[in-house]
Amino acid sequence: MKITLICHEIPYPPNHGARVEMWRRIKAFSNIGVELQLVSWIHEPLKPEEIAEIKKYVKEIYLILFQRTLGSLIRRTIDLLHYPLEVTSRIARGKELTTLLSRVRLFHPDVIWLDGIQGGEIAARLSKKLNVPLITRSHNIEYLYNRRLFACTTDFTSKLKKYLSFSHLENFEKDLLKKSAFFYDISIDDFKFWQSQGFKNGRYLPPIVEFSKENYLEQAHNEISANLMYDVVFLGNLRLDNNVAGIVWFITQVFPIIRSTLPTVKVLIAGSNPVKKVKQLCEEHQGVSLSINPASSIAVYQSGRVLINPVLTGSGVSIKSIEMLVSGRPIVSAPQGIAGLPEEVRKFFKIAVDAQSFGEEIVRLLSDTQKVNVDRELLESLFSPKFIEGVVSDIKSLL
Repeated sequence: MKITLICHEIPYPPNHGARVEMWRRIKAFSNIGVELQLVSWIHEPLKPEEIAEIKKYVKEIYLILFQRTLGSLIRRTIDLLHYPLEVTSRIARGKELTTLLSRVRLFHPDVIWLDGIQGGEIAARLSKKLNVPLITRSHNIEYLYNRRLFACTTDFTSKLKKYLSFSHLENFEKDLLKKSAFFYDISIDDFKFWQSQGFKNGRYLPPIVEFSKENYLEQAHNEISANLMYDVVFLGNLRLDNNVAGIVWFITQVFPIIRSTLPTVKVLIAGSNPVKKVKQLCEEHQGVSLSINPASSIAVYQSGRVLINPVLTGSGVSIKSIEMLVSGRPIVSAPQGIAGLPEEVRKFFKIAVDAQSFGEEIVRLLSDTQKVNVDRELLESLFSPKFIEGVVSDIKSLL
């Protein structure tokens, strides 16, 4: 079987949730013998070692450089009359489109797999031009997600950008799902939402959890005190608006509650590409450290006694929540952190609905650190790479 993957951003290196999700699925497809062609967008050329790692799993790579010319800006401005902002930067035209069509035609895929709807314009065009079925991987209910991000953004420039992001998005997203032979949703809750909207071509496909000697739960339990440097740890993309809003809320509202009881508490905020606001808050508050672009998420999680997910708004599934489960540490989360997760794992999170309860729960866990008794077999049954075999079976039945 051959699949052309249209990934809205390059999935390697897998340094935040969306990339992790795409990269693990790529490896799962490859490991059961599916030949893959990767089409994606990049801001700058990849390093040779990054290309080499991708080619271990992908037969052919076609990368499109994001354009920053005056002409591309004018075209994107015109496209905003019909498309959401993130889609306008991923519309191929002219020579680029001709070359892409030729490369995909030569690869002769059985299906076009759209991973993230931001690349949907070109995926739908390839599907139509080449008469190949379109399959969509849904990461969020994007139009609702972007609407919530708009609501929690205060900076004028960011708010304008978010407005342009969800403008036309609802119609674009629903049209894509209608055009798709199947769409696979990351979230049980989101899947039920689309069913309530009358969509009958959806399926639930959970994210994949990877287990290694480094993150095996029993080892995490045995080493619960071996690498502890911090009392509280957060790891996530430090540029996403909802993550930033969650961090601001935690440091300004929750952290003082914790310090009133535990004055020497140590907090680590870790993740990729922090915005100025996050850097400033970490510098201003004694006891809060910042780790930028950490090399290992496993090492970050193992450095903390209690892990947190203070993100208050979102959609889809929080990959960070699943990764925290694997770590074997106690977790305190806002309700959004368990949205879309199977019922079997929601009980392992301590859910706090406001700053006071969030802070008090952390203090309680720090005073009496507990093991999180999640066994590997349960997580593997819920988030196994073997689910990809079911996807391949679906595609074979379609063909």
